[in-house]
Amino acid sequence: MLAIGVWAHTEKEMFSFEYARSVFDFLTDVSILCIITGCLIFLLGFCGCLGALRENTCLIKTYCFTLCALFLGQAAGAVYIFFKSSEFKDAFVKTLKDELVPLYTENDDKKTLVDWVQSQMKCCGMSNDGYKDWNNNEYYNCSKLNKSPLACAVPHSCCIKQDTVYNDVPNILCGANSLDETVRGATDNIYMVGCVSAVVRVIQLNLPVVGGVIIGLAIPQILGIVLSRTLDGQITDQLERWKRLNLM
Repeated sequence: MLAIGVWAHTEKEMFSFEYARSVFDFLTDVSILCIITGCLIFLLGFCGCLGALRENTCLIKTYCFTLCALFLGQAAGAVYIFFKSSEFKDAFVKTLKDELVPLYTENDDKKTLVDWVQSQMKCCGMSNDGYKDWNNNEYYNCSKLNKSPLACAVPHSCCIKQDTVYNDVPNILCGANSLDETVRGATDNIYMVGCVSAVVRVIQLNLPVVGGVIIGLAIPQILGIVLSRTLDGQITDQLERWKRLNLM
């Protein structure tokens, strides 16, 4: 995963983090996520394997405490989201609306992410305003001052029936005039619900699957914590026995 992340980042010919202005920029860059996840997995695996192989209690403790911190962090995040779901949703929607929609035409990573989510979730825009969120984009907003060819339109990924111009090139004007309230039937070919609401709806319809995924992620972490703690205790007990034998 680390190698894939480095390769993907270098392929973009910008092996630097100058363009990342916020944490959200990192989170929406798949290559950076792969690099960070790959480094974490490598370091954890290195500490766990070498610590067990050499019976090094320092490395085993590092492995155990890191897993504990990750698990507790995930649990704390889940509890916070559960009890503060309304506040979290409002803040999350605002972040998506402010970070993804205005920069859709400026950042290829964000454009790819938005197009994938909108086409897969059958939604348009991020907030409860749905497709109207695209008024926040300087190229799509429907105002008299906007002279862009995309004015009053929405991205092609919002279209229910997407067509192509030629050779799999999408028709970016399939949602033309969708933001113009004076044009009748302009919204007939686009999804109108916001993507956050669409994702929540999918989760609610698939709660058993979501629960299974959460349990599937939690069990290996708990096993890793228990087994590493057990091994650390066994090694420490053995060292204590050797010390007592040498003193006799």
